[in-house]
Order: sequence, then C-alpha cells, then structure tokens
Amino acid sequence: MQEKKEKEEQKSQEARQEKKLSETWAQDALGDLEDWIEEQGIYIRQ
Repeated sequence: MQEKKEKEEQKSQEARQEKKLSETWAQDALGDLEDWIEEQGIYIRQ
C-alpha cells in the first residue's frame, strides 16, 4: 500500500517537472508570432 502511494507521488512530481510552460505561454507565442510578422513588413490591424 505504501509503495503504491510512493509511486503515484513520484509520477505526479514527474508530471509537474514536465510542465515547465508558463501560464501565459499561448499569449507569449502569439506576441512572438506577431513580432515576426511585423519584421517581415506586414502590419496587422489591431
């Protein structure tokens, strides 16, 4: 029983380590994409 709890805890810790994206990753990616588009000489209306 104790071993099962330890394995579950280890799996949850590994899952947390894999989630290193910030909470605003989507907005950050959109901002980077818009910056790149503007660098290409294309301006998007906001």
